[in-house]
Amino acid sequence: MLYDMLENFTNKSGSSNALLYMGKSFTYDELFDGISEAAKRLSLLLNPGDVATVCMPNTPECLYCFYALNKIGAVAHMVHPLAPLNQLKKFMAAANSKLLITLSINLEKYAPLGERYKIVYIHPARSLGAFARFVFDIKNKPYTGGTVGMIGYDRLPEGEDRRVMRADNSTGVYLHSGGTGGEPKIIELSDGAINSLASRGLEALQTDDAHGVHMLAALPISHGFGLSMCIHTILTHGGVCVLMPKFDPKASVKLIKKNRLHILVGVPALFRALLARPEFYGDGLKNLYVGFVGGDSAPPELLDEFNGRLIGAGARARLFEGYGLTETVNVCAVNTYANNRVGSLGRMLSGLEAKVIDPETREVLPLGAESKGEIVVCGNTLMNGYMKNPELTAEAFIAIDGRRYVRTGDFGYIDADGYLYFVQRLKRIIKIAGISIYPKEIEASATELDGVTDACAVEYKDGGGKTKIALFYVGREYDAARVREKIELDLSRYAVPTLVLNIDRIPVTPLMKADTLALAARAQSICDGGSEATI
Repeated sequence: MLYDMLENFTNKSGSSNALLYMGKSFTYDELFDGISEAAKRLSLLLNPGDVATVCMPNTPECLYCFYALNKIGAVAHMVHPLAPLNQLKKFMAAANSKLLITLSINLEKYAPLGERYKIVYIHPARSLGAFARFVFDIKNKPYTGGTVGMIGYDRLPEGEDRRVMRADNSTGVYLHSGGTGGEPKIIELSDGAINSLASRGLEALQTDDAHGVHMLAALPISHGFGLSMCIHTILTHGGVCVLMPKFDPKASVKLIKKNRLHILVGVPALFRALLARPEFYGDGLKNLYVGFVGGDSAPPELLDEFNGRLIGAGARARLFEGYGLTETVNVCAVNTYANNRVGSLGRMLSGLEAKVIDPETREVLPLGAESKGEIVVCGNTLMNGYMKNPELTAEAFIAIDGRRYVRTGDFGYIDADGYLYFVQRLKRIIKIAGISIYPKEIEASATELDGVTDACAVEYKDGGGKTKIALFYVGREYDAARVREKIELDLSRYAVPTLVLNIDRIPVTPLMKADTLALAARAQSICDGGSEATI
């Protein structure tokens, strides 16, 4: 179990630092005490096998509750902390969740869920002391609405210190992803799969000893990489998890220069934000060990500029690209100091294997750039499957020479030296700031508008190379602001299209599927100054 792997290290070095949060350090002993307290409180609300939804940013209490759920044999259903009410309601129903754990500042948004679920709320500054809570409450208006179904975390009575053992291959975590078809799915991850990735942690982090190494945890715990690497891996190898509820580039630079942040992990936008800081220069950058960028394609110019800044500072650190997906507990290949190749996503981690197959015939293709196909991955970090969807689970796996591989839905190739190259996505997922956006959800939201009969969402690039969303829809015409408002309410601000256009019909391919390539080209033409005006 995840709790066991963490406990094994805690027993070895409990007095060393485990967390750094808003300038305050927490030892492994304090982390372990927090988990034990959370387990006692939550054990009165949940039975083994029950599902609890955690919708929180990265705070100490978020980690306490996550590991506590594992300890008492519950399943942790991790949801992005900015999830809108309608989306969270659907997610919790689909996961058969019993309760919601969230921050007190979210009560205004999630209060309606109290009619169906128990809501446990936690003050954002709980770990920072009475004065910090006082200042926070001055800046943030406390919730004064109805309290049906709600109870404060600190008001929960403590039950027994329950510890439930379960098989390593049983599901312990639910994460959300697009699956192999671009539709949102609940992915079932076993404790064993997450622990297996963590056991390769030092290989991925490129250090022989993580004791005292500070790793940025700005990616939310609901993100596969955020959970598996930025939190579980670094903690189970004795490092320090630098928790940030929201990425703060100014604070990050200060931590780097104070030798309290050594490993950076994030999406391209995170590294662009660091480059934009005028103080991100000088000898202080020598404290960086390494950086990893993923979640979206990193343009070569970003890697060149970031590494150029590090070289100019005399730093050993470099920014490397890697590859992974939630179905494989995220990271499975990465460039390293010893093995890296420009343009590639690196080599597979030890014990994991990738092949390339013809998407239609499923025939294994030879190595080389001329043999492009669908990437498939094999190893002990694979998901258990998609919750309540045996048909799509079966479609997601393929047997090759008696071994089980997961189909990634990504198009690429592997060169003769084992380096993996990504060409394009076969699955329809749009990445905005490292967050997966599902076009089918956008389309479903749009077609709920009265008189809208069809819709198609695609991505395009603006003049600065940033990914944007275009929505084409058929039927009754609405003001673009009304359409955007509906989508933001149902999904999130990341899913809101920049371009909204009413058209006569959605073009189709010879196979009668929506011609997303044609629509993407049209959106790009509009953005680049074509004949149609941006709406």
